[in-house]
Amino acid sequence: MHAGVEFSVLGPVRLHKEGVEAGAGQPRQCAVLASLLFRAGRPVSLSRLVEDVWGADAPPSAVGSVRTYIYRLRQALGEHSDSSVSLVDGGYLLRIRPDALDLNRFKEKTARAREARGIGDLASAANLLTEGLEMWKGVPLAGVPGPFADQQRSVLDELRLACAEERLACDVDRGRYSEAVTELSALHVEHPLRERICGLLMTALCGAGRQSEALTIFHAASHLLRQSLGVSPSPELQRVHERILSGRFQLPRSAERPKGAPRTPRPHVPAQLPAALPSLVGRESEQEQVERLFADAEASSSVAICTVGGLAGVGKTAFAITVAHRLADRFPDGQLFADLHGAGPDAEPRDPAHVLEGFLQSLGVHLEDMPETAQARGLMFRGLLANRRVLVVLDNAWSTDQLKHLLPGSAGSMALVTSRMQLYALVAAYQALPLTLMPLSLGDARTLLERRLGAARTAAEPEAVDRIIRLAGQLPLALANVAARAAYRPQLRLAGLADEYDAPERSILDAFASEEDQALDVRESITRSYRLLDTETAALFRDLSACPDSMFAASQVANLAGRPEGRVRQVLSRLTRAHLVSEIGPGRYSWNRLVAAYAVEKAGRDGRELFDRGDGPFAGRAGAGIDVAVAGSTLRRRCHGR
Repeated sequence: MHAGVEFSVLGPVRLHKEGVEAGAGQPRQCAVLASLLFRAGRPVSLSRLVEDVWGADAPPSAVGSVRTYIYRLRQALGEHSDSSVSLVDGGYLLRIRPDALDLNRFKEKTARAREARGIGDLASAANLLTEGLEMWKGVPLAGVPGPFADQQRSVLDELRLACAEERLACDVDRGRYSEAVTELSALHVEHPLRERICGLLMTALCGAGRQSEALTIFHAASHLLRQSLGVSPSPELQRVHERILSGRFQLPRSAERPKGAPRTPRPHVPAQLPAALPSLVGRESEQEQVERLFADAEASSSVAICTVGGLAGVGKTAFAITVAHRLADRFPDGQLFADLHGAGPDAEPRDPAHVLEGFLQSLGVHLEDMPETAQARGLMFRGLLANRRVLVVLDNAWSTDQLKHLLPGSAGSMALVTSRMQLYALVAAYQALPLTLMPLSLGDARTLLERRLGAARTAAEPEAVDRIIRLAGQLPLALANVAARAAYRPQLRLAGLADEYDAPERSILDAFASEEDQALDVRESITRSYRLLDTETAALFRDLSACPDSMFAASQVANLAGRPEGRVRQVLSRLTRAHLVSEIGPGRYSWNRLVAAYAVEKAGRDGRELFDRGDGPFAGRAGAGIDVAVAGSTLRRRCHGR
């Protein structure tokens, strides 16, 4: 017979067995228990436990004390309990039922409340939030010492305050102004710089017919914000003020709805993924990494986020869509997709608020029930995704700031993000898995052409196939361009097609152009990455075109450009972040032949004069009438500083 164990942290740390308090021990033992509880399901090292309890001032006896506390906790739990502490991978692992911790039950209630509010059921949302607030039994982790407890207390205080705000927002939206004013006034005194509380109080006062008091609250808050923080009121707070001044203040739509007639949510399971591709060549290792990420996130009850980066035309979107379809059955509550226009041909990056409008409508939220700001819509979005399993594919992202309100926030869901830029902040802040797609291997490139053109046609001209692959820089976009043209001309030998692409009288990028669809135009694709560069980085990118090799060192580029090497390294790091060059070792870089050809065009150089010993970006493209030996020697001296 298992003994039901429950833990409390929303107040003093408590341990109950079958409803009877078993005693969590002295304060430092409670600190160890708290550290394990907040990381339940993950091993916590002995050194981390010592640091959590004592910080940097741990005495020599701390390690022995922690072991003693662990022993006592095991005794308190008992042998046949549904909770246990075990040694796993050199750390202590606490296993508990998710609902055994009051904090988890609180979060589950607030998630259900956000979902109810998202579909217009404000009464249910308010009741759930009230139940959640009633779970708090005083100061969280009261009396528990140590830096970890101090940190978690701040987090928990914020959770409780956010819950109180949300519940009062429900009251205001239901038109219960007089009741809300009392609580909001007390909270405003306690948190005078909390702008949401101020805005809710102003709305409640105005709704109760006390406009002058609402305006007084705004002016006092505005003065305090400027005096204390040197900032003006937020746009949201200013909008509340403007509506009151202009007389455009109206009852929330939810308040106008007849009592007992909440808006009926529309049952929606979005399926927004673009059409699945017939096949994806290569990328098996990367696909396995994404699947492993999702499996690990499930095991640790965390959200899974993966970023997919790489050179223009390398197949980021195709990879993300293929993986999304492969994983779709694991997300029965739907799949969402949005192109964020981070590197579009002419459009600005999409406003997250507009993207969220589409997502929320797909999840059944009526347009008139949506909040105005991206932050508020993001909260509603994450609330709707709580306790659901949804896959979110965000293609062509501009920055982490564009993404932060579009990401799911709870376990069971996953986000796949593609971007032309390396999203360091996303990886750092959200522990996203960064994947960088490289041009296809020679074998995978052959397979791609074989699947598109047929095994017989490619097997008949293996040398022409390899020549086409080299000309295409092994980029999937360029190879798809070739395959499409070859498919429409089945009578043409592949050697003849290769000659057309390698014609000395035109740029290689002209050969890979597409008048019908810019998405298939290699030059246009690289241009979108080039447009992301600042002036200094774009200038160095053009300077690189004078280097005849596909690989180069920062010191060589510094000599070529006449700039300090340290500064050149900084600029090269920006080119690396934009995936226009690749860092292959400390201070060593390489670039794709088609990117190099683009740099030549932007620099206004004649690409036919650039060549190397046969394996660089311009191998075999020396033009007629040029003394290639002299030209090559001169350029090498410039690039290598000789």
